[in-house]
Order: sequence, then structure tokens, then C-alpha cells
Amino acid sequence: MRRILGPMVFGLVASVGTLATADAPDGDPSPPPTAANPSPRRLFERFRRPQTAPPTAPTPAATPPVRPRPPVDAPVRRVQTTPGDVGIPNAPALVMPTPFASPAPPVGHQSVSLQAALYGALTGNPDLVALREGNPAAASAEAVEVARRFPTTLNPTLWIDYRPISLIPRETFGTGAGGGGSSKNGSFYHNGGNYLYLSLRQPVELGHQTTHRYHIAKAAYDSLQWTVLQAELTALVQTYRFFQTAAYNRERTRVAEELASFNDKLLESLQRRLEANQVTAADVALARVESRAARQLVKAARQTYVVALTDLRNQIGVPETAGTVEPLGEFTLPTYVPEVDEQLMIQTALQNRPDIHAARAFARGADASVRLAKADRIPTPVIGPEWEIDEVGVQYVGLVFISPLPIVNNGTPLVKQREAEHRRAHVALQQVQQRAVSQVRASVAKWNGARELVNESAGLIDELAQEVSVLERLFQAGQSDLTKLMQARQRLIQLQNAQLDAVWQATQAQADLLLAIGTPTMIRGMLAQAQHDATPGPDSAVPPIFETAPPPPN
Repeated sequence: MRRILGPMVFGLVASVGTLATADAPDGDPSPPPTAANPSPRRLFERFRRPQTAPPTAPTPAATPPVRPRPPVDAPVRRVQTTPGDVGIPNAPALVMPTPFASPAPPVGHQSVSLQAALYGALTGNPDLVALREGNPAAASAEAVEVARRFPTTLNPTLWIDYRPISLIPRETFGTGAGGGGSSKNGSFYHNGGNYLYLSLRQPVELGHQTTHRYHIAKAAYDSLQWTVLQAELTALVQTYRFFQTAAYNRERTRVAEELASFNDKLLESLQRRLEANQVTAADVALARVESRAARQLVKAARQTYVVALTDLRNQIGVPETAGTVEPLGEFTLPTYVPEVDEQLMIQTALQNRPDIHAARAFARGADASVRLAKADRIPTPVIGPEWEIDEVGVQYVGLVFISPLPIVNNGTPLVKQREAEHRRAHVALQQVQQRAVSQVRASVAKWNGARELVNESAGLIDELAQEVSVLERLFQAGQSDLTKLMQARQRLIQLQNAQLDAVWQATQAQADLLLAIGTPTMIRGMLAQAQHDATPGPDSAVPPIFETAPPPPN
């Protein structure tokens, strides 16, 4: 159970180095698991507790860049209890592709890669940390172990009744009976023999209530673990959204700065040509208006970028870098975005979504509650042997049987209540499945729409940039006017923003689809490609996080 994130987090850890500045080189990734390396179970041993001192980037002028530690001393916190294999069909991943443009200079002091942002959110997000710690009253592995064993009420009971003093009236049993006879001193009572009663009594559950209680506790624990897994997957997807949104706004800021720089240079050129009486004062005034407007747009773009950075910092939840962290890497445009099949995605979602697994576990718990209520209608008798010796030495050997009589309450109202809860649990499961299908269909439609937009806009910037360059040369030669040049330049900027919008919409559609199908396989391509780009070379091919679809969860 709750093993979907295991392969992804292992691939994430294998491809994540330490946080680094924008100019710091990336470290070598950790090798994938092999027979010689520790199993993924050991790699997850550190994920239970939040990080107290996450890695920070050194200042390049003061200290050398921080390199990742060797695999032998790089343990990882455990996110879940046991990261086993889960049946997850391969979903199309957003391929990492041709760079759209080089990133703009960072506003802050420290940059973070996508892998490090995902890792930081998974280990340092306050909501996830609090959720993993859990509620003491909630289900736990210890509660499951307790429910698996017989309760203390089923322990056998030893009954001992010992009476060393017996005062027997005279002539009670006659002169010849044991313990009878006249007392020499003539008293009314005389001492008899000792009285002893022994009985070993054992309660017996005829309705197998312990088995049903164990199934209830296990279902509650499974539901809780799937809920935690859903929260972790949501945090990963949300971090991916914030990271791509921050990178998108960074590129929008860069484009706005390029336009402002172009207008400033054009204004300076026109002022020099005005002094030489080569242009009119109206052209200079128009260029000045465009320059001021572009500078104002840069300020607005920077403010939007700051808001996006704030969301990313809050999502990562690392206080040491909350004021400086920025997205590191290029905002890329895929060379080709694959189309996804709706039925395949629906089948994948129904098999792997954590909320569906949580609802199924809750339904199993409700079914076990019905069986327990029916079992409680069967009385739990107490049976066992008994032995008794009375005052006169007579011994009795027999069997004791004690059973409650279901007369006042036979348990029928509780059974009806549990059956109603069972029906509600199955209705809730059906609603979760229907909601999953609706979300997958909507996400697939958004993804395919973004795919068409990305594929259609690929390569248009280079073509239009060449035309704008020709128009600039014509303007410098006096063969074109200022209005046409500015219009062409503005169209180029609009196309660049449109391509940025297309890429951003593709990343958001990808996040929606990832959250809808409930499996991290779509991030796998980004992580593997990022690791491959960090260590180029003939031997730097990154194996997939899992080769084939593992067996389905228990």
C-alpha cells in the first residue's frame, strides 16, 4: 500500500544535488539502485522527520560550490513506511526539449532546481510534516498490531476460593461423620475441615470478533496512509505548478526587459540622429513614450515575478532560503508534445489514484464493521473446568459455563447502523471514481489543447526575429520609418509572450493531468532529462525509475 511515490522519490533523489547558485555547476547525480547498492527501503529511512538544516548555496566569491555527497553517506528521509512497487502504467511525459531562451539574471541570491524544489517540498513542507506526524487518536501501525492480537478481556481467569476456618454446629453431621461429633469442651461450634474451590475460566469468541477488529484497524490505517500519499502527491504537483509559474514570470520579465532595453537604445539613437537633423522630433517623442511605457511594464512584470517567487518559497517550506530561493534552469519549449489517450488515462487513474484507494480502504473498514456488529450478536461464553472440596472432604469436579442472554438488546440496531454506514461508504467510493473520471477527461482535453498550441507555435520566433532584423537594418539605412520598426518589434515581443504562455499552459495542463491520474510517472521524464543534462556524456544515460509496470498494490 501507499507505494506510488517510492519510485519517483528514488529517481528524484538520484537526480537532485544540493541547492546551488545560478552560476554554480551541478553535481554528479547519485547512481540508480543496483544489486550492489542499498535497496530503496534503506534510502527512505530519513523521510519521517523534517529536515532541520537543509543544504544552502555558498557564495561563489567566498567558498567553492557545494558538491553532492557520495552515495554511501547520503541517506534520505523516509516519506512513507515502505516504498514498494505499485502497478503504474507509463504515462506520456513532457519531454525536455529545446531551450526557449536563456534565463534572466536572478533577483535574489540563491537558485533552486526543479528536483531540489520537489525534494524540499516533500521533506520540508510544514503541512506534510504535520500530516506525517499524525494525530495520536488516528490509526497507526501500533493500533493495527494491537487489534491483531486478542484483547486482554479474553485472558483466562483463575478463580480460587479458600476457607481455612469452618465453624460447624454440634451434631450437624452426626457422630460418625467427618467434621462432626461432640466437642469435649461442650461448646456449641467446633472446627471442620478446610474448604477449597478452584476454577479456570476462559472466554471464547464464537463470532471471530478479533479478526473483524483487526480488519477495521488495518482498513483505517490503510486509508490514512493513502490520504498522506495523496497529500504528498498534491504537494509535489503544486510545487511543480509554482516552480513553472515562477520560471514563466521570470521569462516574461526577461522579455519585458529586452523590449525596454531595445526602446532605450532606439531612443538614444534617435536623439543622436535628431541632432544631425536625420529624424523628426515627433519620432523622438514617440520613442520616448515607448521607452517609458516599456520600463513601467518591466516593473509590473517584476512584481508579478516576486509574487510567484513568494508562492514557491512558501510551498517549499525551507525558512533558511525563504527570502532568496529562485527557480534555476531554462524555461523550455518541447520540440514535440505527445497526445494522450483518454481511456488509458481513465484506467490509470482508477488503478492508482490515492483518494480512490483511500475510499476503498474506508469501504473495507465499513464492511468489517458490519461483520463485527453481527458477530457481537453472538454471546461470548465463559467456560472452564472447576474442582471443589468442602469442609467434610467431599470433592466435586465439573465444568462451568457462563453466557449472557441477548434479551434486553440483541444487537440488531447496531447492525442496521453499520449497514447504513457501509452503504454510504460505497456511495462515496462511487462518487470518488466518477469525480476521477471527470477530472481525467477534463485534464486530457486541456493537455491535448495545450499540445496543439505548443506544436503550432514552435519555430515561429526565429522566423519573425529574422524579419525584424531586416527591418532594423532598413531603418538604420533610412529606408523604413520608426512606426513600422516599433510595430514589428512589438509583434515579435507578443509572439515571444504567446510562446511563453503556450509553454506555461502546457506545464499547468501537465500538472492537472498528473494530479488527475494520481501517478508521478509524468514527472519521471523531467527528472531523468534534468539529470542527463547535468552530466552530459556517452555514459550519462539515465535509466527509467522503473523498467516495467510493477505488480498492483495489496
